[in-house]
Amino acid sequence: MAENEEFALENQLHEQYALNDNNRNSVFMSFIVGIIALFGFYGFVFVNTNKRGFNSEYSYESWNFNIDVFLLMSFVTIGILFFLTILAIYLGYALRRDQFIIYNIRQKRYKNGTEETKVKIKEIFGEIYSPYNKDCSSFLPDFYNLFYWLFYISEIFIFITAILKICDFVNTQCSFLNCKDILYIIFFMPFHIIFIFLTPLFRRCYYKKYKCSVKTG
Repeated sequence: MAENEEFALENQLHEQYALNDNNRNSVFMSFIVGIIALFGFYGFVFVNTNKRGFNSEYSYESWNFNIDVFLLMSFVTIGILFFLTILAIYLGYALRRDQFIIYNIRQKRYKNGTEETKVKIKEIFGEIYSPYNKDCSSFLPDFYNLFYWLFYISEIFIFITAILKICDFVNTQCSFLNCKDILYIIFFMPFHIIFIFLTPLFRRCYYKKYKCSVKTG
């Protein structure tokens, strides 16, 4: 009777693991749709940023935005990308953490099985479902690791395009550059650099947490 209850509990843990994974993927894909729309807005503002020569105004008829509007848009975009990279790291780490539980259940269930059973289990799951022996580049599952790099490269892309837009703005319309524009540049651009440098630090931090889980798992 006790064995049946234990088996039922293990089945429930497997089912909960699958549900948690599906829920995380659903939430994550919703963010992907949102980020596509965000890039659309960013591209629109980037293309239509143009100094008109009168105190940070922009015309709704011609859609010519001033540099301060572009900087605000780039700040919001890179901030959301930074949040998504952290989300990808956290969800990937959470999946690995759950895999430790499932792996230990599987090992416990079949530790007293025949050699043939153990070989079959190893053939079915292989090393890909093992949470152990992962380095910093692979401790995140492939799905989340892919999006981590996609978001991180996008952060760098936003930073580079912002620098190019500012350089173009200064070179072509320097006579229109005022103190307010300079203050916007000084205020917003350091955040771009901070986000880019913080992202790999967060990854390293969660990798250390993963290593601790390996030791205690």
